[in-house]
Amino acid sequence: MKSKYQRAEELARGKRVSIGIDVHKESWHVTALVEGEEVFNGRLPAEYRTLDLLFKRFKDCLIKVAYEAGPCGFSLYDQLKGNGIETLVVPPSLIPIESGNKVKTDKRDSRKLANLLQKDMLKKVHVLSQEDRADRELVRTRRQVVNHRSNIARQIKSKLLFYGIKPPFATTQTITQRYIKWLRTATEGQLSVSFEVLINTYEFMTEQIKKLNEETGELSKSQKYAERIKLLQSIPGIGQLSAMEILVELQDVRRFNSAKEIASYIGLTPSEYSTGQYIRQGRITRCGNKRIRSSLVESSWILISRDLEMRARYMRLKARRGGKRAIVAIARSLIIRIRKVLISGQPYKIASAI
Repeated sequence: MKSKYQRAEELARGKRVSIGIDVHKESWHVTALVEGEEVFNGRLPAEYRTLDLLFKRFKDCLIKVAYEAGPCGFSLYDQLKGNGIETLVVPPSLIPIESGNKVKTDKRDSRKLANLLQKDMLKKVHVLSQEDRADRELVRTRRQVVNHRSNIARQIKSKLLFYGIKPPFATTQTITQRYIKWLRTATEGQLSVSFEVLINTYEFMTEQIKKLNEETGELSKSQKYAERIKLLQSIPGIGQLSAMEILVELQDVRRFNSAKEIASYIGLTPSEYSTGQYIRQGRITRCGNKRIRSSLVESSWILISRDLEMRARYMRLKARRGGKRAIVAIARSLIIRIRKVLISGQPYKIASAI
């Protein structure tokens, strides 16, 4: 009598096998379907060799795999691609949801992925090459350390406010060397120990940011990025670092077929609710790359101070919808112009300087 696995292999021979994987740190739950019939469903250790053993059962088949993008990254994708297996890394936010289904388990999730994959109903994220991901990680790490340092600065100022300690000179939002020198002598006893730790942490992070800035600067001068950096720096408000943030996140902008598509990727498309003849547009979806979105908004404030056309548009929108929505609209226009500049290879032309 043939075993369950032997029957599955015979059923799948020469056919397409759709495999859904629910990926976790310690284990993967795997479901394999052939023409709607489940030929495997089980939990495997999170090691590629165990998955490879499963694939060998379907050696004469066209194997297609899908798993959700998440904290486990793209190492599984790299291994599958290296073995010539077509793989979709699926954005969780774009997986169809069954109305009224309140039960969520690893088994159900992997089965759902396999079913949707078989029906070609899954969308995939664009997976960068390992080299591009390393470049992106460098720039992302810089942003993370900058944010960590800002948190430390807020903690220092919060403690000063709590204890009623004020510097004897006018201060700026940025913590200067003069401010740090005063801060080291502003407290006594155990309180000074608390401040000393925060000050040392702040200065350590400052040194790390300098190092990351240097590494990012060197990367921007490489043949891979230099020409595109030059093009982006022709746009008011975009410097070397912000240009690198945009480029490492987007890489090849030609993968976006339209301006609307790239705006949607960044989350700068207005949300919409419509029923019958009633249509209502709300705030931006924010379902996208928040790193580029933040960088674009920062750059937009400088853009409207130097480009007369963009300034005029901002003022019109501000009068109707408020400053916050107006600057977001400018950020949306900015990414569309960035796409145009990169595709055309022509520098940005300022309408008129103020």
